[in-house]
Amino acid sequence: MTDLRTLPGVWCRVPGGKAEYSLFRRRFHLDADGVLRLLVSADSRYNLYLDGKLLGRGPVRGDLEHYHCERYEQDVASGDHLLCAEVLFWSDGLRIPWSEVHFTPAFLLLGECGGEEISTPEHWRCLADLSRSSRKWHDAWRRNAVTPIAPMEEFSSGREVGNWKEGLFDDSSWIPPEKVALPCFPELCRTDPPSRWKLRDSGIPQMSSEPIRIASVLYGTEENLHIASDGVLRGTLSAGRHTVLLDLGRYYTHVFCFKASGGCGSIRIAYGEALFENGKKCADRGPVSGARIGENGYADRILLAGGKTEFRPFWYRSGRYVELEFELSESLLLELSFSFLAYPLKRQATFQSPEDPVLERIFETAWHTARCCAHEHYEDCPYWEQMQYVGDTRIQALISYIGSGDGRLGRQAIRQFDESRIGSGLTMSRYPSNFRQIIPGFSLFWIMMIDDYHSFFPDAEVICEHWNGIRDVLDYFEKHCEESGLIGPVGGWNFSDWVPGWPNGKSDRGEDLPETLLNLLYAESCRLAEELAPLAGRDGREYGERRKRVLDAVNRHCYSEATGLYTDVPGRPWYSQHVNAWAVLAGAAEGRKAEELAEAVMRDSRLSPCSLYFSFYLLELMRRLNRREDFRRLLNRWEKILERGYTTFPECPWPETRSDCHAWSAGPFYHLLKFQFQQNEGEKK
Repeated sequence: MTDLRTLPGVWCRVPGGKAEYSLFRRRFHLDADGVLRLLVSADSRYNLYLDGKLLGRGPVRGDLEHYHCERYEQDVASGDHLLCAEVLFWSDGLRIPWSEVHFTPAFLLLGECGGEEISTPEHWRCLADLSRSSRKWHDAWRRNAVTPIAPMEEFSSGREVGNWKEGLFDDSSWIPPEKVALPCFPELCRTDPPSRWKLRDSGIPQMSSEPIRIASVLYGTEENLHIASDGVLRGTLSAGRHTVLLDLGRYYTHVFCFKASGGCGSIRIAYGEALFENGKKCADRGPVSGARIGENGYADRILLAGGKTEFRPFWYRSGRYVELEFELSESLLLELSFSFLAYPLKRQATFQSPEDPVLERIFETAWHTARCCAHEHYEDCPYWEQMQYVGDTRIQALISYIGSGDGRLGRQAIRQFDESRIGSGLTMSRYPSNFRQIIPGFSLFWIMMIDDYHSFFPDAEVICEHWNGIRDVLDYFEKHCEESGLIGPVGGWNFSDWVPGWPNGKSDRGEDLPETLLNLLYAESCRLAEELAPLAGRDGREYGERRKRVLDAVNRHCYSEATGLYTDVPGRPWYSQHVNAWAVLAGAAEGRKAEELAEAVMRDSRLSPCSLYFSFYLLELMRRLNRREDFRRLLNRWEKILERGYTTFPECPWPETRSDCHAWSAGPFYHLLKFQFQQNEGEKK
């Protein structure tokens, strides 16, 4: 079988390299049934079609040194066939999503079928798509701020190329693509690379798409619109101004399909996590009379010129609510449908709590939250950053492992964070990213991620591949060891948690002192390194010695005999749930002392509280100590969120939270299953 990487295809584009959106077509004929084999990539993104049906999206996000391509293999019957692709290039560097790293517009397809080579650019035709453009944020969102996600789109009906994905379409006026560069596969390249994109297989499956049934029309019911039995919005609108507000029923990351016949004018399609009334976010996420998305949601725009119109955005949109503002000079026949787009996590784990059914609701909501935050990589939140942060990702990966048994997205994250490491040895706090950010403690959570993966998928390969990274991260912190034995202040943004009274999320309150929490995370990472080292053929005793030294120093300098608590920094009367929970988790406190700290964590008002994110480690503490009542009491935080009408868990528990869907708050899914397993094992014993 031919190695697709060796086929003589090249990167190509619409001549001139100025097209933001472009279209590509290639006909081929088979005399007998065959197998279509493709390797595809693009800068910046592509949607690939075979005979008019979507074959796949890509490329999976990476960077230029680790640029992704997707492989496709499909049986194809004899006869005439058509491959085509729509390709997007973000031409404005200020509007490129922070999680995307790109270079110049280009499309690459290496492939064969039935003995015929179909690689770009030979026999391909292309055209700039002038019907689409990326919107500037001050047009797409009526706020002064921007977000790091992909820009919204503007679609001009009447300028599109109709039926271009059909085989009989006449593309004789289209032009041959312009060659850009040869593809580069690092394992096959022994000299200077022929192009900037160093390609590798993505290694994860395509995102899955599931139909969404629109729940209701909250506003605009006087219009001649209805939700059909298939959950699709259909009907007619007369000339004039109309506003229609849809409730999808729960939060989704969705791709919509807008179809229309007739109509001239414009449509603003806005997406909202919540509704607003008089500029204030509604506390109740359910239907609220008089509430709208309005200026608080970002929006696509469709310009209608009569005739047939069909539009789908290139990337997913987020939220529970969709608001359509019409300005029409002619009547319009409308059809609008939605699909839930996400990484295809298949849940296998079950959780039952007939005596306390709200726990089942927490479990289900946490799973849906995690799904909405997983696409081509894990994301902190789908509406705002759409970025893969280590602190969030550790929790998300554990949910995937225990809930579905799928380790591919977690394995990809581990590799990407290793690839993000800078000269000091630290990982970037988020990756892929074209906007560098360093949170030193997140590099320690990355080491924990490696151990997490190995605990679910016991293969030493992951340890061997990333051992140098583990070593370098720990050596970075060791270089900051002070005479006291503590790890002193380190560079970067030392974020730990969003806590009132912690400037920028830092437990040292801006005093630039050794942070107890960072020392405990370092000690735990050293413990894991000692255990993992033999699997990589290394001696890990040095890390055991480091751990003992740090824990001894923490007990000498960061423990208050007077209060029986660990301080956030040495010599200051500052206390937190974070530090006192991790004192137990990292092994500084054991036995009776650990139980006393767990009691204080739950009941001592002097301790700064954990957010929903860091409560993951409070739940871990209560589970390890088998404190069932306190474990359940902690879950009251999530129960109250459900009482306020959320269908996903937010960034923070208060009503004015920025993000209504935040993966770091989905931790109860993991811990409910772990506690259930723990109880079942106890019953067996």
